[in-house]
Amino acid sequence: MPIHVIVDRANGRVVVLTDPQDGEYRVHAVHHPGQSFALPESIGASATLSVDSVLAAKK
Repeated sequence: MPIHVIVDRANGRVVVLTDPQDGEYRVHAVHHPGQSFALPESIGASATLSVDSVLAAKK
């Protein structure tokens, strides 16, 4: 299942869009610094990421 991870450095957050249906993503999860988030297992692996680490990664 496709997902989109949006790294929004300007607003200090990570947005994960999942559950596409009829051309739109039905689930919009917003994660803020200090939080961690898990990517859906539909990507073929288990992955939990820190928002702080993602925001700090080089462009």
